Amino acid sequence: MPDDSAAGPPDSPDAAPTPPPRPALWRERIPGLADRLPTRWLLTGLTTVLLGLSALFGGLDDTPVQAAPVIAEGERHVGSELTVTVTRALLIDAFPEQGVVPAEGDRLLVVRALVENTTTEPIRLNTVDSDRIRVGGVPGLPRAEPPFDILVVDDGSDEVVAQSGVPVEVVFIWQVAGDAVAEGDAIEVQLLDRVFISEGELTYGGLYGDPVVSGTLELKLGDVGAGVSE
Repeated sequence: MPDDSAAGPPDSPDAAPTPPPRPALWRERIPGLADRLPTRWLLTGLTTVLLGLSALFGGLDDTPVQAAPVIAEGERHVGSELTVTVTRALLIDAFPEQGVVPAEGDRLLVVRALVENTTTEPIRLNTVDSDRIRVGGVPGLPRAEPPFDILVVDDGSDEVVAQSGVPVEVVFIWQVAGDAVAEGDAIEVQLLDRVFISEGELTYGGLYGDPVVSGTLELKLGDVGAGVSE
């Protein structure tokens, strides 16, 4: 039989206590953690770190923004809501019959266009914001400045409602300083469009995003002085 006398009793005060397990250091835990993580998580994390470092040191270029197409005077431009054909840009003193008279020393810059509503709901063209047409290259006139007024060419009405499938000829009007531009000067006309999002609610029609520039054209200004005969 084995001699148990050499071994101290289990509860002997002379027996050395068993030390508690030492917690693993963070350096020791990382290899085990990496073994348990899915490979795709590791790859995603590594990619994120590399992209962050690359952007920090200028290693990534900004994604180039595609320029809006350049269209010709008189060319039809089809948008998500309107088809717009810009036909002319000119300077005029006033439209007194319609009560559109600029401040003293100013003139009116007019962009004439044929507009057709391609949606199933009427569209009101208003001057609250510049979300259809805007102009650039005119000293003293901010590019985002909304039109001063919008008139129907046929009857001079300022209640412009484009009905579905019915073309209407309108003029978009801005007020400019009398010496800001002259006949023969070139201006830039930008056509804006809104991206269709969803059908929306029945009472409000389709839902669209913020307007973006979808086409540009350069026009040379005419000057009709006090008015036109056509």
